Amino acid sequence: VVSATTIGNLTSVNQTDGSGDGSGRGTGASSGAGIPGGAGEDSDDDDVDVLSPLSMSFLGVFLSIVIFLSVAGNILVCIAIYTERSLRRIGNLFLASLAIADLFVASLVMTFAGVNDLLGYWIFGAQFCDTWVAFDVMCSTASILNLCAISLDRYIHIKDPLR
Repeated sequence: VVSATTIGNLTSVNQTDGSGDGSGRGTGASSGAGIPGGAGEDSDDDDVDVLSPLSMSFLGVFLSIVIFLSVAGNILVCIAIYTERSLRRIGNLFLASLAIADLFVASLVMTFAGVNDLLGYWIFGAQFCDTWVAFDVMCSTASILNLCAISLDRYIHIKDPLR
């Protein structure tokens, strides 16, 4: 993940010295000769990195469906455990906790990551970029720790099933 501060620095370098090609790479001190896509070749790097509008649309629809199904599925798991009394056991409460952590990943992390992937740059500002990275780390770590707790619970039940 590239922070918004780094992106801002790259953009300001391209705008101030005029040596950049608008892609955030700049030319620096080297001429680029001998490097694929460098000054010595006739190929255009911008065509390789840019997606067509049709493929961007398909990617946007696909990412939206994945995010929607993730949110809806985790909400259904929480509703099932909350409404069905027979599902309220310790092992299933771990599953509900995992569903809530994954719900946060889908709603707080995946939505903004999808926008970032589609646009190719971060549009939400430097402060929210740092907040988003913190959400990403916290929610992913919570999900992993829930999986560890579920594994430990299953291990205890397999090792001593009568307890």
